[in-house]
Amino acid sequence: MINSRRYDLDWVRVLAFLIVIYFHAAIIFIDGGLPLIQNNEVSPSLDVFVTISSQFRIALLFFVSGVGVAFARRRRNPAEFIRERSLRLLPPFLFGILMVVPPIVYTEKLFLGQFDGSYLEFYPTFFTEGIYPKGNLSWHHFWFIAYLFLYCLMGVGVFKWFDDKGRAWLDQHFSAQKRFSIYKLIVPLIAIEILLRAFFPGFRDLIHDWASFFHWFLIFLAGFVIAHNEKLLDQITQLRHISLIGAISATLFLFVFLGGADFDIHTSLPITTLVPAFVLYCVARMIMVWCAILTCVGYAGRYLRATTPGLSYLNEAVFPLFILHLTIIEILGFWVVGLDWSLWLKYLVITTLTIVLVLLIYQLLIRPFGFMRLLFGVKRKDA
Repeated sequence: MINSRRYDLDWVRVLAFLIVIYFHAAIIFIDGGLPLIQNNEVSPSLDVFVTISSQFRIALLFFVSGVGVAFARRRRNPAEFIRERSLRLLPPFLFGILMVVPPIVYTEKLFLGQFDGSYLEFYPTFFTEGIYPKGNLSWHHFWFIAYLFLYCLMGVGVFKWFDDKGRAWLDQHFSAQKRFSIYKLIVPLIAIEILLRAFFPGFRDLIHDWASFFHWFLIFLAGFVIAHNEKLLDQITQLRHISLIGAISATLFLFVFLGGADFDIHTSLPITTLVPAFVLYCVARMIMVWCAILTCVGYAGRYLRATTPGLSYLNEAVFPLFILHLTIIEILGFWVVGLDWSLWLKYLVITTLTIVLVLLIYQLLIRPFGFMRLLFGVKRKDA
């Protein structure tokens, strides 16, 4: 286990959650996607940003979550760990679905002209009108918390094995002498993608999402394992340029040779053409995902090793930021898209005000109060 504080990992966590804000706000300015509030003018640049970042942003969140779990397990037995994770994740999950998601759906239904009434009139229909987007009931971005909680439960056995035998295995397979060993993870990621992606394209409902579910679980475990080996983190930093080249090359291959980062297996292509193309897509996409994560971690390890007065504060505030960001983006988007402003001014206003408002809510309404800290997944002050 890394004993000294690695501020670069804190920075990666903060930046990973900030990307989510800019990602969701950008969807307002491209065709399709969620949120359903859409600006009349669209941006090809933001479309490219959304397409590329959507390939690795969630994987990066699960990676840093795995790192966090490695530190949360210290000095805790499995029962204590599960209790701690339950207290940190389940209250925000339930609170989010009951109180944070309904205003999102309400705002969208108003925007689309599918509801005309007050929020108090709308709220009961959140539970009675069917499943979103046709109906109202949804967990929206809180699926991430559900997946993370399941990963923590599933990982208990892996964590125990790692304590008993895994450290020796880590030294054997990912030693400093094996300079490129960190890229080995691409192989099982590719295998999962080839075997499952065609059948489970990725709807976040734990039923139609097994390809993403298992490859995120593997990346979550990778974050856990890497947090136990400082030499491996240093190796990732040394290889940052190669990781960047790998991520860029795989991305260019996806766009130039395969026509995009999403591959539709239901095409009219003959099977002799479709199968090789699908395999190439799986290989390129997983290279892109893992190399993008290693690039973020590697460059942070090189340039973000120092702390600042605000880092600890931001690191604590990012989970409330994740919980609240989409609600605020939707409400701001509802009012801003109709204004006679340039597209980029609208985008800047939505993203900046979202961050400012979440931090104000965190500072004034969440941080000082123990019960609110519980609802938003923030550690107790005495923890």
